[in-house]
Amino acid sequence: TTGVKAAVIVAAKVFAAILISSLIYRLEKLTMRKIIGCILGFSGIIIINMNGLKSGLNFSLLGDGFILISTIANGFSSVLIKKYSSNENPVLLSGWQFLFGGLIMAIIGLACGGNIGNITVNSVTILLYLAFVSAAAYSLWAMLLKYNPVSKVSVFGFMNPVCGVVISSIVLKESGSIGIHALAALALVCLGIFIVNREKNKSIS
Repeated sequence: TTGVKAAVIVAAKVFAAILISSLIYRLEKLTMRKIIGCILGFSGIIIINMNGLKSGLNFSLLGDGFILISTIANGFSSVLIKKYSSNENPVLLSGWQFLFGGLIMAIIGLACGGNIGNITVNSVTILLYLAFVSAAAYSLWAMLLKYNPVSKVSVFGFMNPVCGVVISSIVLKESGSIGIHALAALALVCLGIFIVNREKNKSIS
């Protein structure tokens, strides 16, 4: 698959998490407000990746298909953390998830001929940094899921591709990344997040 198509498919994890939470585990209600907010946010992802999608939307099972399976698994992950964190420490749940997930991937990698080479101070430092960022971010995500509905937390996932484009433009000096389409995408994503998280007006008795 291409990076652009992967970004769009991965952004669908917001839909996956909300649908799984609402329709399978019945942890919350699927409302029109949540659907509209998700559609607006996903529209922003489409806009910011528009140039890369011009080549077509052909679907490859070994590329796009496995990214989609990963996206659905991610949706289940958020919902299960929400479900089990009511009685368990969400940080501990994240830790066990990383431990067993890492072991399974390491075993499969070694069985398929993978190896760890070119070990340097820089490579180890980068690995430790990425491990810390992943663990810290996912632990905070799990803590937010413990105290908030899945929809209110998951919808912020639409910000990832937008932030990726902005950071790429600043750090990697990619020209043309930030423009009208990026601003429009950011506006749609923010509007979607606002709609999903907006509280209903309560009548004054």
